[in-house]
Amino acid sequence: MSLIVRQRVGMHDESTTHSILSKDIKKKKNQSRKRQPIKQLVCLVSIPKPFKEHVYIKSNVELKLALSYIPDHCLGGLKETPCTYNYRVSRTDQLDDVYFYTLELLDQANHSIDQITNMLFNQSDPHAQLAAKLVQERHQILNDYTEQPYISNEDLLNVEKIAQNYPYQCTIQKVSKDSSSLSQRIVNEQFYTLMGVSRDMMLNHLHETKTLPSIFDLGPSLQMWCDLSANSIQSSRTFETSINTYEGAQYKCIVEQRQMFKRTQVNPNQIVFIEFWLFKVEEPLKSYLMNPQRIYQNQIDYFNKKNTQQEYEAFLQLMKQKTTPQYKNKNPCGYKELAWI
Repeated sequence: MSLIVRQRVGMHDESTTHSILSKDIKKKKNQSRKRQPIKQLVCLVSIPKPFKEHVYIKSNVELKLALSYIPDHCLGGLKETPCTYNYRVSRTDQLDDVYFYTLELLDQANHSIDQITNMLFNQSDPHAQLAAKLVQERHQILNDYTEQPYISNEDLLNVEKIAQNYPYQCTIQKVSKDSSSLSQRIVNEQFYTLMGVSRDMMLNHLHETKTLPSIFDLGPSLQMWCDLSANSIQSSRTFETSINTYEGAQYKCIVEQRQMFKRTQVNPNQIVFIEFWLFKVEEPLKSYLMNPQRIYQNQIDYFNKKNTQQEYEAFLQLMKQKTTPQYKNKNPCGYKELAWI
């Protein structure tokens, strides 16, 4: 079975079990006390939310767009992934060497498409006009998703089998006629190794900042966002880009993209958009980046530990634990547990 299907069905089964075990306690009403009707004042005026210094732009369509980044959310030379701009990680699962991060949308006001495009047109960034155009094109997903063919579980399993041979990231996005939003971010161990971080570094960073690191240098310029968004919107089969590492270095990389629409296993009426990015690096760079000794040195630096034989052996033992039983941390950041998404 596909790991994605297996994990999401498992979440649904857990929520069903919890609902069966839960029990509502009903208190008897006090009949001696008369209830008076409560008058409520309903505000029908919507005041647009102003843009702040650090802007993570949220709209009814998932854009993953920011005008600046927060330095405190950096992991070494890695900035924050756009997947956590407007979301918090509510749950972490591990199946084999694949990590599933379930995302919860933050309760923040949406910006309209007109607000966003007008704001971008007023930016001094040379890529601002292209960014505004891509924002409008991204909104077309609400019109196009009903015309797309839906893949089967077998098709998804075949893509996962190909992806497991490479470092990869995957996003799952819920789509309806009114909105789209991220549901999960999925990465494998090789992806973190490519960036130069260990699982301990990544989980500690998640606890400390409530964010996940990005392999792309999404700084104050809109150029990288425009490049990545254009390739996603145009469904490019492959494209070349620059990737960032924990050490702050940049390298050229080929990304193979796989995009799919699928009806979910537990709710046939729910459509999800699945996007895989497979990262392909040529030798000898690949051997250097995927070297466990490099990851160990970065971990020593991150946790400010002494380079001892005991530390190194503990690290090697951790690296061997590739196939593990399902690891669940429903509250990795101290947030509430979600019902089935």
